[in-house]
Amino acid sequence: MILSEKNIRELSQKSDNPLISPFNEKRLQGASYDVSLSGNIAAMKRLGEHIDPSVKTDLSHMYQYITVGDNGYSLSPGEYILAELQEEICLPDTLAAHIRPRTRFTRGGLMIADQHCNPTYHGKLQIGLFNAGVNSFTIRPGTIIAQLVFEEISSAPSEDKLYKNKPEAAYSDEKEFRGALYGEAGWTEDMKDLYASMLHELSGGKNSAK
Repeated sequence: MILSEKNIRELSQKSDNPLISPFNEKRLQGASYDVSLSGNIAAMKRLGEHIDPSVKTDLSHMYQYITVGDNGYSLSPGEYILAELQEEICLPDTLAAHIRPRTRFTRGGLMIADQHCNPTYHGKLQIGLFNAGVNSFTIRPGTIIAQLVFEEISSAPSEDKLYKNKPEAAYSDEKEFRGALYGEAGWTEDMKDLYASMLHELSGGKNSAK
C-alpha cells in the first residue's frame, strides 16, 4: 500500500524519529513528498580506470566533492553525478521508500536514478543524476529534484533482515558522502552467490569465483 499525504504528514510530525526532517507541508503531494538538493554533490573524475566490482571495495577516489553555491553546477551532456538531498529520512520497520523522477526533468533529458530504501534505513540519500540530453542542466541548492514514495510492507521483517541490523548495510545512517561501495564489503550472501554463478556461466563452467 502506498502512503497518502495524510500518513506521510502524521509520521513526519512525530517528535521521535520523524519520517522526513525537515518537513515542509508545501512539499506534500497526494501520495508522495517532493525532495530537494542540499548543494553537496560528487562529480565523477575521468580516471580512465576499469572498474572490477570483485576487487574494488570503495571507489570514493573516483569522485570530486563540491559544495554548490547560488550560481549552481552545470551538468554537461553525458555527465553523471551523485547529489545529496536536504531531507533526512527515517524509515520504521514496516515502510520502504522509493525515489521517483519528476516529469519536468526527464522530458528535458535529466534522468534521476531509481533508488530503493529498505525498512529502517536512516540518513540523507545520495541520488544519481545523469544528463542524457544534448543541453547542459544547472543544478542549484534547493531545487526540488525528485519525489519520495513510501510503501507499507505486509509485515515487519525479521530482526536480522532489518537494514539497521545488517553488518553489510553500507549506507546505514548515511549523513556524509560514502562513495560507491563495491566488492564483498557491501554484498549480501545472495549477491555473492549470484556473482559467483554469473562468473561460472561466463567462463563456460571452467572457473569458479573466489
